[in-house]
Amino acid sequence: MSHFPNDALADAGLSARFDALRAKALLAGAAGLAAGVVGAIVAPEAFFPGYLAAFLFWTSVSLASLGFCLLFQLAGGSWMVPLRRPFEAAGWQILLMAVFFLPVYFGLNWTYAWTQGEIVKGNELIHHKVDVIKYLTPSGFATRAAIYFAIWAAVAYMVNAWSRQQDGEATDAPTRRLIAAAGPATLVMFLTTSFAAFDWGMSRDPEWYSTIYGAMFAVGSLLTGLALATAFAARHLDGEPIRTALTVGRLNDAGNLLLAFTMLWAYFSFSQFLIIWLGNLPEEVIWYQRRIGGIWGVVALGLIFFGFFAPFLALLQRKHKRDVAWVLPIATWIVVMRAVDVAWLVIPGHPLTAGSTGVEAAFPWGAVAFYATSLVGIGGVWTALFLRRLASAPLVPPRDPTVVAAQEYGLAHGDGPAHEPTGGATR
Repeated sequence: MSHFPNDALADAGLSARFDALRAKALLAGAAGLAAGVVGAIVAPEAFFPGYLAAFLFWTSVSLASLGFCLLFQLAGGSWMVPLRRPFEAAGWQILLMAVFFLPVYFGLNWTYAWTQGEIVKGNELIHHKVDVIKYLTPSGFATRAAIYFAIWAAVAYMVNAWSRQQDGEATDAPTRRLIAAAGPATLVMFLTTSFAAFDWGMSRDPEWYSTIYGAMFAVGSLLTGLALATAFAARHLDGEPIRTALTVGRLNDAGNLLLAFTMLWAYFSFSQFLIIWLGNLPEEVIWYQRRIGGIWGVVALGLIFFGFFAPFLALLQRKHKRDVAWVLPIATWIVVMRAVDVAWLVIPGHPLTAGSTGVEAAFPWGAVAFYATSLVGIGGVWTALFLRRLASAPLVPPRDPTVVAAQEYGLAHGDGPAHEPTGGATR
């Protein structure tokens, strides 16, 4: 029998906090989306690239959350106990992101250079992808997106429905089904996420390609999703049942995973840079030339020092990973830098001007501004529906065999709640 409270929101204060946060999120979302509507009408060439970057950020959070749910079924472990239901609720929002994809499709002509006939005719590499193999076409773009979202929605339903089914059953049959399906689903999720990154992100520079781009995007997404879930759990650990579930050991596990994914993201990013720079081929280095000149170069340096070295050095300290006072700001900072990284990857793409390389393009202040408003707009609605989904089931699955075993192990070994000042954060 689980030792966690079984109510969806056992703590009345936490329930009230979620309600207040949901109301604020909806208000912020409405304001951001309203600004987006104005931008789409007045300055579509600035709005749609910024909207695409925001769409990719929030989509990556949902995809990463589904990935962690599957990873938990494959690997098990106590680390997932306080994060599982937030991951499930976040993964469920992939259905919402299918709706938010519509502006991306309707804004193709302002977002992607491969939709412009003059640019296609003037560049042999783009011409090959558009007119020869016919991969970069509006119909193909939409068809592949529909396939991606159909697969992701099926995985989200499987993860959520079977997990909640376990709440009301005394057997572990739903858990066994999840474990059996997790392996194939993980492979399909990685492949579809990679191809979606190629379609939506990499094709912003249609004359350029990188075989590691999809993996780099997937790893960055996992880092974003983990940091956001960890920050959420740490922020609300004073309410039950997260108060009981988020022990010092599990907080330490989350910190170790943040460190591991920070290093893995840096490894993939540096590997791509090193291989392309050593190759020194004009059609490859152009991607970095667009992103290291002017203000974008300052952003690139910021990602190196503040996106990697700052969290890396902070998470190397064991005491930091076991103290909520450290984990919360570190995880929050990682989310902020991940948002900066997505902007750096997407916004400086190929300009919609025939014959232009994009290296000499001015800094797109408008696109960056609309990126910020779109982050708030999409994120506000995403957060409100996330909290609604999260409150509809126990925050910690009460009957899952892995959860029950993990809780009993923690009690037997004295792994207390992370908020306790003694025997907790400093040990």
